[in-house]
Amino acid sequence: MSYDRFLTNDEIITIPAKFSDGTESPTYWKRCAHFHYERWKAAENSKNPAETERAKQRFIAASLVNPDGTAAMSEKDSVKLTSEGVLVLFPLVLEANGIVSRPDPKAPSSADQPDTSSDT
Repeated sequence: MSYDRFLTNDEIITIPAKFSDGTESPTYWKRCAHFHYERWKAAENSKNPAETERAKQRFIAASLVNPDGTAAMSEKDSVKLTSEGVLVLFPLVLEANGIVSRPDPKAPSSADQPDTSSDT
């Protein structure tokens, strides 16, 4: 087994973002080093909500890229992210880094499955 899948690399991950006005746009990501994730997780335990939110902005900045793979924003510039920006992008940074995954829309849901329970 190759452990390369666990290392940062130059692969660009494209994930569509859906905005509050209903529009969608592609976003581009690179997996970042574990340090960035742990820095956010540590801030989650802070009693200071501003520290927690700032860590989300930093985590987004560490992974968000332009289509050519260059950094989309610096850590310093990430403080300019709006509330909508963080609400839209934070779940995507978690997905891009393999922390969470979206349900497969092609997979049958439990509502699509026949009812096999009996009434007796």
